[in-house]
Amino acid sequence: MKQSVITIGTFDGVHKGHQAILNKVVEVAKKENLKSVVLSFESPVKQVSGLITTTEEKVNLLASFCVDEILLLPVTKKILSTTAEDFFETVLVKQLKAKHIVVGYDCTFGKNRQGNVKWLKQKIKNTDIKLTVIKPVKIKDKIVSSSEIRNLITKNNIVNTNKMLNRIFSFTGKHVAGNQIGRNLGFPTINIKVDDTKLLPKGVFSCMVSDRKNNIYCGVLNIGIRPTVKLNEHNLSVEIHLLNFSGVWKEKYPIIYIYDFIRKEKKFKTLELLKKSIQKDIEITKKQFKYVV
Repeated sequence: MKQSVITIGTFDGVHKGHQAILNKVVEVAKKENLKSVVLSFESPVKQVSGLITTTEEKVNLLASFCVDEILLLPVTKKILSTTAEDFFETVLVKQLKAKHIVVGYDCTFGKNRQGNVKWLKQKIKNTDIKLTVIKPVKIKDKIVSSSEIRNLITKNNIVNTNKMLNRIFSFTGKHVAGNQIGRNLGFPTINIKVDDTKLLPKGVFSCMVSDRKNNIYCGVLNIGIRPTVKLNEHNLSVEIHLLNFSGVWKEKYPIIYIYDFIRKEKKFKTLELLKKSIQKDIEITKKQFKYVV
């Protein structure tokens, strides 16, 4: 088996800091003729408010860096109880033939997070394994991290979320039948069922929607409980009014890119006031995208 350059982490979001690590892994692999391997946990070891990227989204993003192999580890009691020593010797050395390890400055692994940068430096002292530690990536003195991005998403700070991700925050889901409320108001929408583990902001946003043929449409996205229209169930609703589309939407699994926050969801006294607000949301979205009718 070919020797490897390996990185370890959860990589939720595959943000700008993660990208620096992945780029280094690919660079080292080419330079030293090694196999590039990403060893990722399926989900964060600590409980979090939601995932920036679902497992499928994360794998697709990791794969875009053209690494040779992506290995996903389930977060189980067995994995969590494995010591850093056993993980290093059994997985990294014996199974993956580690020759070079690339990690972020805050990398931890093994029982009680014993495996960290300091531990790794000591562990490889008498081996021929190299270690590269990637320094924190900052934006205006703020360290890019998954926890900070979750905080930004929760606060509807989409502009800074996108800066830290180094791309537009996106999600996918299944197109499902709606209650025709938007259509009855004069603003037909497509309704999306999103994975429950996905962290989403709440409110009204400008967005772009892509189908599998890479057609792009501008739209107004509402994520919330639709407080003005009383329904029997108030589960989280994700619906989009497309600005440059007419006809019947047929794409089952569209990709939605959140561009910017417009306003918080609000309960209106009348449907007429709701309609006026939606029209205003549309005008704001058109200006943001410089959209011309």
